[in-house]
Amino acid sequence: MKLSFHQEIGARFKLVARKANGRVARETGWFKNLVLDTGLARMSVGTWINRCCVGTGNSTPVVTQVQLDSFVASTTTQQATSTAVQITTAPFYYSATITWRFAQGVAAGNISEVGLGWGNSDLWNRALIKDANGDPTTITVLSDEYLDVVSEVRVYPVQSPSGSFSLLDKTGAVISTHTFTGLPYIYNPMVSFGQVNIGVRNGYLIWDGAIGASVTDMPSGGRYNYASKATSYPTTTRCRATYTIGLNDAVTNHQSFYLSVGGILGSDPDLNMPGYQLQISPPITKTSSQIMTYTFELSWSRYTG
Repeated sequence: MKLSFHQEIGARFKLVARKANGRVARETGWFKNLVLDTGLARMSVGTWINRCCVGTGNSTPVVTQVQLDSFVASTTTQQATSTAVQITTAPFYYSATITWRFAQGVAAGNISEVGLGWGNSDLWNRALIKDANGDPTTITVLSDEYLDVVSEVRVYPVQSPSGSFSLLDKTGAVISTHTFTGLPYIYNPMVSFGQVNIGVRNGYLIWDGAIGASVTDMPSGGRYNYASKATSYPTTTRCRATYTIGLNDAVTNHQSFYLSVGGILGSDPDLNMPGYQLQISPPITKTSSQIMTYTFELSWSRYTG
């Protein structure tokens, strides 16, 4: 059995120049970013955000870029962090906000571009600073001022995953055919995005009841774990998780699955991580004479909404 689902990710920025006493000297509004191709590919490798970079370049961001036009400074200092979920209107998302602090004088000048990444020349995203009309602009930072860059990274899970699959025996012959429907599971996460590679994580896999009625409800009924899991990356923007259910594991009706997604935003324990809940029809009845293998694939791309 193989099920696939997809999600999009994006970010936005706001910059604030502050005096030594913390008073706001100048501030931009929020403006959007462009997630770069190398940034998307990096998410299957390892750390993809551990710093913020600013510069004075002004070229229009394109997906093939890997760094700022004219680098000025970077920082790894996180001044403040917070998380949020938006489940009132579609599209739903969950997000983490980090305020990156540049010390006095470090980012002095007329700053016009910004990005997050894992190296000064290795960016995950890039953006030009924009004014209220969406036109490129700058923010002046004096030598006696701090610069705070507020970055919000948002994850937009697929809103209504669905599809079909065949259950095969060990020879590849079709035993039965099934459909699946689902919902994202959105829990208020911790701020931990970008610190590890993205992937389908651990947690309870199998439930014998239906999925929850909303994106904040877990599946119902009994929950069961798996015997082992193997993770691979068929492409730079796709994670594959294969679960093996042993002879004496999860001997029950397999009706729903909960899959937690890590590497973007985390939570503790795994059971509360954002992810997906999927319900299959008809359910699969497993006996103690069967070993089951379930494969799930998660892919990701830049948010274009």
